[in-house]
Amino acid sequence: MARSVEERRRRIVDIVAQEGPQNARRLATRLGVSAVTLRRDLEHLASVGSIRRRHGTVEPLGAPSIAGPDAPTIGLVLPESNYYYDGIIAGAKRAAGAAGAKLVLGVSDYRPEKEIHQAERLITKGVDGLVMAPTPDFATGWLVPSQEERLAQLRVPTVFVERTASPGGPCALLDTVNSAHDVGAAVGLRHLIQLGHRRITALMISGPNSPWVREGLLQASAHAGLEDPQIIMEGTPGSDEARAAVLQTIEDGTTAVFVHNDQLATRAILWLEDAGISIPDEVSLIGYDDVIAGMADVPLTALDPPKREVGRRAVERVLALCGGATSSAVSPADGGATQHIRLVPELHVRQSTTVPREPPRSSDCRR
Repeated sequence: MARSVEERRRRIVDIVAQEGPQNARRLATRLGVSAVTLRRDLEHLASVGSIRRRHGTVEPLGAPSIAGPDAPTIGLVLPESNYYYDGIIAGAKRAAGAAGAKLVLGVSDYRPEKEIHQAERLITKGVDGLVMAPTPDFATGWLVPSQEERLAQLRVPTVFVERTASPGGPCALLDTVNSAHDVGAAVGLRHLIQLGHRRITALMISGPNSPWVREGLLQASAHAGLEDPQIIMEGTPGSDEARAAVLQTIEDGTTAVFVHNDQLATRAILWLEDAGISIPDEVSLIGYDDVIAGMADVPLTALDPPKREVGRRAVERVLALCGGATSSAVSPADGGATQHIRLVPELHVRQSTTVPREPPRSSDCRR
């Protein structure tokens, strides 16, 4: 059997074990194989007892326990339920299922008043604990003081995901499970630097984690003794407003573009290709989030924050705090000391990054 087939089948087993049941069609798309190829893989894995197949899905052999009437209930308050947060929800569901707990979702649409309302509503309905991603100031990445005061007064154990409370505020005493976005961005920039890129532009959305991504980029460039990367903001979300500025910086000598996030990176691919700029031969492109990066027209090298691990650990932590822990590693009585957990994103190198091109002759420059 070819090594690539063995590796793919091991990955299938790992995905199912870590994330729970998978839709077979979506799994084939995720792995980049045909439905026929995946069916053969699943038939083999089921025959050797590695997975269980059922009605278009593939499941782990150790199915999660079903929540009973006395099971703890955890409220999950997130700004949205798709794209980035799909992974966090998947990890949270896996942890809740393994512990026999119930999970109830509330969506805040990035509105601080709505997320407080959702949290209080869930508490009134009797949840035992909360996992939340409150909406910070997009310019700073911090929760605002008045928001912290209200969040700190919630009446059940609460764990934040992908959010950082100010060290001097009351929410600093709440547990947090975050992706280390500054470290992830720095890993991505170092990848470009190690390839030989010295003129790097950052194309950025305005989002809750953008300040930390920017900080990682600046620290990595300073550590390498380079000038700070030129930062271009997306402008109106979903727009092409940044297109002209990106093309101009490439004309001025940029050889690599770091893009936060995947959705913006897929638009940047179109901007460059429409301008006749080859990726990665003329310009390398690296994305952040790794939700859809591998499905781009040019599969994107990208940083993958450990979204499922964040969701899993947050639910496990809040269960420990509210007395629903199944592990003796944490005392359910008090949960131990407050924990601020930071998990480092992983770099996935694909087809969009390579060594920089030779500097163009003046006659080659695009106008």
